[in-house]
Amino acid sequence: MSAGPEADAQLMRYAAHLGIADPDAPLLAATAGSVDPVAQINCAARLGFAGITDNGLKARTPEVQRRMGVALRDHGMEMGSFTHNVLGMEPPFFWGAPITDMEAAMASSLTAAEHVGGGCINAVLLDCGAPLAEQLARATENFAAATKLATERGVALAVEMVSRERVPLALVERLADIGAIARWAGVGLILDSCHCHCAGEDMAAAIVAQADILAAVQIADMPGRVQPGAGVIDFAPIMAALRTIGWGGLVEAELMPKVQGVEGEAAAIAALRALG
Repeated sequence: MSAGPEADAQLMRYAAHLGIADPDAPLLAATAGSVDPVAQINCAARLGFAGITDNGLKARTPEVQRRMGVALRDHGMEMGSFTHNVLGMEPPFFWGAPITDMEAAMASSLTAAEHVGGGCINAVLLDCGAPLAEQLARATENFAAATKLATERGVALAVEMVSRERVPLALVERLADIGAIARWAGVGLILDSCHCHCAGEDMAAAIVAQADILAAVQIADMPGRVQPGAGVIDFAPIMAALRTIGWGGLVEAELMPKVQGVEGEAAAIAALRALG
């Protein structure tokens, strides 16, 4: 995140979230003085964020999505990742189950991306109860079909490695398995420090090993999904790995300040700046 117009070009390009599990609980709620997505984008721009991420994007009205797109373009900001299946607000979406009409299944995500001007659709593999091998085969086929549609619309599609501790319905949680699925299906890979930590995975090593398919990077400290430095995760190797591969994408701050309010949000922003 830059500190202003003359910021060091080597600093990472951070994205502020507009809600992780709750669309009305964005990163900068107190600082912006409003949870309105456009107010959040304007505030994030003033603070030097390069983009936003919004798990609840699909659940927002088309009018709000369009307003967000205008604000992002006005500020020269980038739309980051958003979830295809808004957990807690939609029925679970199973990539490993038969999908008879992929265009219909992808329509709302692709339309939302069009309204905001792009982004990366975040797909999570959930267990529908069928045999594992059957689900993996179907998921690979479904991802390939969905990727074709997304590519035609200029939108990225990526699968996120999630831990069963955080997402109990996760079909697989080993990073090697998710990486293999992504490669087989021709989709990107999303890495999240929270999920990597909970699953006992080395995120820094994964960044280097999976650099060619890495589509999005999300950071939060644990426990509590708080700002870096407020938990137990060592972010130095993670940030070093990103620099090693020359990561130019967004680093999505999918975290909640450990302390609520303006001061707590300022501390979270300072923690991001400290990472470089």
